[in-house]
Amino acid sequence: MKSLFFLLLAPTLLFADGLTDVRATLQKLQSDQPLRARVEIKTRRSGGESSKQKQSDSVSSVIVESGADGLKLSWSPDQIKASRKAAWGETTNPDAPKSDLATLKALEPGHALNLLDAADPLRRGLERAVLLEDKPDTRKGKPARLLVIHIDLALDEEERKALKSSDAIEKLWLDGDGIPIAMERNIEAKFSKFLIGFKIHEHETREFQRAAGRLVTVSSSKENSGSGFGHSEESHTTIAVTLLP
Repeated sequence: MKSLFFLLLAPTLLFADGLTDVRATLQKLQSDQPLRARVEIKTRRSGGESSKQKQSDSVSSVIVESGADGLKLSWSPDQIKASRKAAWGETTNPDAPKSDLATLKALEPGHALNLLDAADPLRRGLERAVLLEDKPDTRKGKPARLLVIHIDLALDEEERKALKSSDAIEKLWLDGDGIPIAMERNIEAKFSKFLIGFKIHEHETREFQRAAGRLVTVSSSKENSGSGFGHSEESHTTIAVTLLP
């Protein structure tokens, strides 16, 4: 009877090791070595009432520096001039689609830090995760280890009460050293509040690289959509991170 119990338990223990391994690896990828990169962001948004859909496109780039002295974001004089011009355009035409360029907000400091130091936010996302599969795979033609994970949505109390159904799956590819090289996340959720339903969808992919003793997101693509209350919103954002000397 005891032998049967351990045989049934063995797969669970095996799956648990996959998450334990990657959490431990991510914890080691911490460094205050200086790192400098150009971050390019392209965003397309559309949304509004079904008969009044608006669309906007935004392209921006930021120089990000991270290290022992902290975090620094910088824009060129030409970018600042373009920002002022875009802000005046919004002032003279309030109905025009809003532009990130007008306020230089295409990249928030917290997001910039997460791009150049991706291990910590990735590890936080795995804190309450459940491993579904741990298997050999390939990524871009190279051998890899694939973890398929059910992630926690980290909803607050009000959101949990409104949630009717959800499916949140993350795929994490690891190299031979157990370092993440890519991630794919898909989230579907339906909510209902005051007898009105709405739903959200999020699909995101990321590619990682080791640099300066840390894990860096070198590219990402994220699609978001939501609908409810007679409105719908969609956005598609791509980010490219180029490491600089």
